[in-house]
Amino acid sequence: MIFDIPYPNSKRGKAAFCKRFGLNAYYSGKHWAARKKDAEELHALTLASMKHAKIRRKMLNRPVSISFYWDDRMDIDNHAAIAKAVVDAMKGYILPDDNPQFYRKVTHEFWDGGCIRVEVSEL
Repeated sequence: MIFDIPYPNSKRGKAAFCKRFGLNAYYSGKHWAARKKDAEELHALTLASMKHAKIRRKMLNRPVSISFYWDDRMDIDNHAAIAKAVVDAMKGYILPDDNPQFYRKVTHEFWDGGCIRVEVSEL
């Protein structure tokens, strides 16, 4: 199961996206209301991307591995907050929960695909 989450179209928009949603923003003490708004927007973006990829709402009943492919200039570990929001958006859509019974492995890699690619594989 693969879906792509688009970055903003412009170079400036993509940089602002990374600055806003990167883990460094959270470590710098981002207010809880801003974090809540970020999560809501990332959830909506993820759900729209899954629907665009024609992924139907159906719970997987086996554990999964989720691979993220990033095409930006952030450090690889700075994507943790975005990945967390994406996985949270999958709960109730394709994942019953994000506990070890259903979600066992995550990987992060860079690629040059122009978007964030999310690949969900049953284990």
